[in-house]
Order: sequence, then structure tokens, then C-alpha cells
Amino acid sequence: MTEEPVTTPPVAHRRLFIASMVALLVFAGAVTTPAICLRQMGEVFGMDLGDRGFVAAVRVAMVLFGVLLTGYLADRMGKGPFLVAGLTLLAAGLALTTFAGSFGALLMTQAVMGLGAGAMEAQVNPLVAELHPKNPARALNVVNGLFSIGVVASALMSGEILEAGGGWRACFWVWVLPALVGASLFATRRYPRAAIENHAPDGQGFLKMPLFWLLAVAMVCGGGCEAGLTYWGPNFTEAEFGATARAGAWSTVMFGGFMAAGRFASGGLVSRISPIMLLMVSAVGCVGATLGLSFVSSVQGVWALFGLGGLFIACSWPTILAIASAHIGNSTTMFAVLAAFGIGGCTIFPWAIGAIGDLAGLRVGVVILPISMAIQAVVLVAVWRMGAGCGSPSTESCD
Repeated sequence: MTEEPVTTPPVAHRRLFIASMVALLVFAGAVTTPAICLRQMGEVFGMDLGDRGFVAAVRVAMVLFGVLLTGYLADRMGKGPFLVAGLTLLAAGLALTTFAGSFGALLMTQAVMGLGAGAMEAQVNPLVAELHPKNPARALNVVNGLFSIGVVASALMSGEILEAGGGWRACFWVWVLPALVGASLFATRRYPRAAIENHAPDGQGFLKMPLFWLLAVAMVCGGGCEAGLTYWGPNFTEAEFGATARAGAWSTVMFGGFMAAGRFASGGLVSRISPIMLLMVSAVGCVGATLGLSFVSSVQGVWALFGLGGLFIACSWPTILAIASAHIGNSTTMFAVLAAFGIGGCTIFPWAIGAIGDLAGLRVGVVILPISMAIQAVVLVAVWRMGAGCGSPSTESCD
């Protein structure tokens, strides 16, 4: 008597790809909404600039914890449970924020949001790389483009709700249902089997590779700059020019709109130029755009500079992850640790900008941004010299 072969259900490529886009759309809404509502929340809870930066730091610190914990577990238990749980927890945190009655309660709800977002963030990018093993850079830039669209959508909706007198709490409810929809889309067993091809001899061997540590520094700089632009755009416009909530929101709309265009364009450009060259050119451009924030003299100039900042920072996060996938391996643990460095930058930079802003003004605080991108450009030159991003996982020089 012969045994019937065990069949594996086909991978739900389309469903999981759509779910990944929904997840990053919601993630963007969850991190952008507090930024748009920052002034109103600050008035309610008596927060100075440092306190406002600390709200972001608490949330992103929990994202970091969630990424590291679930990234390690997912290599052993699968991605699905953490994606479903992450988006469900994110929805709960968004809803709970609307009931916060004190600064301490607000911090706790932001921590819940951060933990859920971290559980989701740790899995989405490696899942997309597994779904598109032949061209991860293109797929990752396209999916992460939905994050940028989420930034724009959140800024527009929140700005209009505030302008109409709807109150900041109403802005958070907008993203609860989409988060639950994303969780339901991830609730399937039809995930791809991870093809972990770590070029180092053991599962954590990437920690011994110089290339990983260079990419980690680049992630800190890029993630921190992106978070600083996302979080402080509205408050910078309102604080420096006395602008309305709507005008402040448009700084984020410009940032997110140009970042979306940059990510979708990067998805096509990586088939024509090397990913590392795209990153280096973008880093230099971002230095110029963010440096201009210290000298800008009009609200329209702020919008233009935030737009350029979004355009140039767009390719940083997904393209660095794509280089790591191609030249180091596709372990979820590696993705999680690398993302953790980027999230570390997201934790430190918004708080540091606010803390420096309390002492010397936001125009001085935002100088952190061009400095970080100049450091990233130098690090990327070292990555280029190692051969990463030149089309093969070689460690030889490109020249």
C-alpha cells in the first residue's frame, strides 16, 4: 500500500503582496497621524518640544523591541501569526489612543502601537523579498511606496479633520479598520517557504560580516532622517512660521508625495543603474535638501524642501534591505536586526531634534538630518568599494 504524497498549497502571491501593501499603508498612517496632531496633543497634555519628541521615541523604541523579538521567532515559527497579531495590536493601540486622558496614558497607548507595528515590520520586507527573489529591490521599493502614500493620506485626512474642528482623537480612528483588514488578509497558510541562503556559515553569521555593519550604519542614518522629516514636518512649519494645521500638514503631504514618487521610480531605476549608485546619489541630494531647512524663509520653501527630502530619502530603507538580501542572505533574523538599526535611528532622531529645538530652536535641531545623510554617503562609498550592489554578491571592488 503506497502512501499518498503530501501536497503543499500554492503560495498566495497576490494576496500576500496586497496584504503587505496594506500593512505598510497602515503603518504610515499610524506613525504620521501623531505627527500631524502633535501641536494639539501637546496643548492638551502640556508637552514641550522635548516631550513631543519623547512620544515618538517611546513608540519607536517599542517598534524596535517588536522587530527584534518577532524577527527571531519568525524564522522558527513562521511569519503569518506575527503579521496577524501585529496588525491587530496596532489597531488596538490606535483605538486606545483616542481614550488617553493623560501624558502617561498617551505614552502607554503609543507603546502598544509600537509593539504591533514592530511585529508587522519585522516580517513584511523579508516576505516581499521571498515573494520576489529575482528582483527584490524593485518589489521592496514598490511595496514601501505604499508607506509613502499612507503618509500623504494620513496628512491630508488629519489636516482636514483638524481644520474642520473634528479634534485630534478622531484622526486615529481612520486607521483602525484598515489595520484589521490587513490582519485578515495575512490570515492564510499559503506562505512561501523561506529560502535562507546566508553566505556566512551559520544562522547569525551575518553579524561577522563587515558588509552587514556598514549597511547597519547606513540604516541608522537613513531611518533617522526619514523619521525626523516625517515627525517634525508639521510642527516645524507651524512653530517657525505660525502656520495653520492645514499648512503644517502640507509639509508632510509634500514629503510623502515625493517619497512615493521616488520609491516607485526607484523600482524601475534599479534595473538600469546599480542599487548602490542610486543610494549614493540620493544621499548627497538629501544633504542639500535637509540643510536648506535651517535657512528657508517661507512656508512654500518649507514645502519644497520637505518634498525634495522625501524624494531623495525614498530609496534608502528598501534599497539597503535589498542589497542585504542579495549579498548577505534572506534570513528573517538578519532583516529584523538590520531593520532594528534603522528603527534605532527613528527612535533617537525625532527626540534629539526636539531636545535641541528646546535649547536652540528647531532650525538648529534639524541640522542633525544633513549630518546623518553625509555620514550615510561616506558609508555607502565603503559599501561600493566592497562590491555590494554592483550586480553580484562579490566582495571585490567595483572599479
